[in-house]
Amino acid sequence: MNTNDNKQIITEKFLFLLKQQIDFLEKQMAERCGMKLYKSADGFTQEEIYEYAGAKDFVATLTLNQESAKLYGESLTVVFVYYQKERIALEKDKTTLNDISNVKAKELLGKLDRSLCDQLLKDGIPTKDIVEMLVGPASEENNTYASPLLRKPRVLEIPIEGEDNGKDINFMYGALCHFIADGIGLTPEEHNEYLAYKIVLEHEKLTDKEREEIFDKNGTIVNQEVGYFWLLWKKEAGKLTEKNKTDLMQLSQNRITNRFVLADKELQNMGLSFEKLAKTYPEKAALLFSKIVNFHECRYNVVGKHLLYMSFESFLHIYLRHVKELAVENQFGERSKFQLAEKDLKATMGIVLGALNDEYQIYKDEHPNSRFFRKGNMAYYYNGDYYDVDILPDGQIGSFYKRIDK
Repeated sequence: MNTNDNKQIITEKFLFLLKQQIDFLEKQMAERCGMKLYKSADGFTQEEIYEYAGAKDFVATLTLNQESAKLYGESLTVVFVYYQKERIALEKDKTTLNDISNVKAKELLGKLDRSLCDQLLKDGIPTKDIVEMLVGPASEENNTYASPLLRKPRVLEIPIEGEDNGKDINFMYGALCHFIADGIGLTPEEHNEYLAYKIVLEHEKLTDKEREEIFDKNGTIVNQEVGYFWLLWKKEAGKLTEKNKTDLMQLSQNRITNRFVLADKELQNMGLSFEKLAKTYPEKAALLFSKIVNFHECRYNVVGKHLLYMSFESFLHIYLRHVKELAVENQFGERSKFQLAEKDLKATMGIVLGALNDEYQIYKDEHPNSRFFRKGNMAYYYNGDYYDVDILPDGQIGSFYKRIDK
């Protein structure tokens, strides 16, 4: 062996040792930040990707080889995406997808245009083209698909205090006017609030159509829902007359009575009644009573003209069938119940439906009179569970529930 050959061997050994040291330092630095660094010159298997990041929905920053880098760039920050049937299969056998060459992912930093994001979600990225994965930091354990623990939605609660003396009306009316100006549909409840506030703040600007909807020929408010919100404002402002107090009490009773009629009808569809519920399950009846009295319609789109909201009927359908705290005699099966505390359901629905709003708005632009579905393989995955969603043509939520494993 000549001198040049010896130098070549020594250089290769040095470079190999240097690379090992660099890899060790990089992994050590990642671990100090609560992250994990994985490298593989010839890519990763589906089993490895699921074990390192996919099973627990960890965020992964990928380094790609030249082939995929031409399309997506050298670095890509994602969460990996799986259909429910794929997660079921992987939980049984983590090698089950190893023959599939691509892994689907959702890009998180907004670096890709819409077509590439859609391609990444639909077709995925070749697993062999991923040469490095920086994963983490780790989140809580209870959001994994296979965990039996209750889910906790990832929300930041910010308490908001209302203003005294009815001054909130300016903000609330301004927000509703903003929706109208932007072509965003109002919920039925919001529409009635808007008219009530307009009576107070811009009475002279009421249109002929609005006046006809609100008043009789003598100028008396005959629309009960508008009258209810108008009197609520007068109460907050400290301006109720004795007659106003009587009227508000009557309108409040009417609203509650109408809601209880609807609730009893829904219970009868389940083979129950409010009377039976109160006698046999008084705690559940008390919780339902509280929810009925305090219910307010909830919108999930603050952008986009197509309304997306929970009506009272939506609330009854979802809560009576799928909330464990209201479950009676195993109605609709234990497996159809949310893996959530009742108090966390509203926040979870807000996150899921908020995330779907862009897709929903695009669909409704093209199919304004159609229902919007996210079911089966297209069920929406969030925080360890898959959710089936059905939105009625008018924007009401028809159904929202945790998808059953099959």
